[in-house]
Amino acid sequence: MYIKANDGRSREEVMNSGYNRVYSVIVNLYEELCDHPEIAVHFIGIDIDRLIKLQTQFVSRALGYDVEYTGRPLYRAHHPLKITDFQYEEVDKIFARLFLKHGFSEDDAKKIKECLIQVRPAIVSSKWSLIDQIVKPFYSVINYFENILRKRKAID
Repeated sequence: MYIKANDGRSREEVMNSGYNRVYSVIVNLYEELCDHPEIAVHFIGIDIDRLIKLQTQFVSRALGYDVEYTGRPLYRAHHPLKITDFQYEEVDKIFARLFLKHGFSEDDAKKIKECLIQVRPAIVSSKWSLIDQIVKPFYSVINYFENILRKRKAID
């Protein structure tokens, strides 16, 4: 069946524009993650362009776009990295903020959140690390002030 969007675009055009929007979010996500002191270490020696493409495919599928995910199984890709709960939660917060910033609906953000909850066991393989325990209090303070600044629209 050939489906048209409400604005006259074909289903394929809608899917492509959705994929491109997801791609923009994922690019911003990895820009932030590569600057994050505890998370950036996971990206040393990694082909970020390929990772962005794979993450965009994965998220696009979660949102219902007709896109094939061509990456390795999540467990195999993430297990050796010893990703902690704290690191995962940091990524989750950044993800949610960026999706809303890029104009995705609350419904889409909820779908992504649900998807992240489902795949968490395949990604998190370590309950804690010493560095997480040291920096966690600092991030709590930073997040508190960032939220205040966001409410005042002083930062994105």
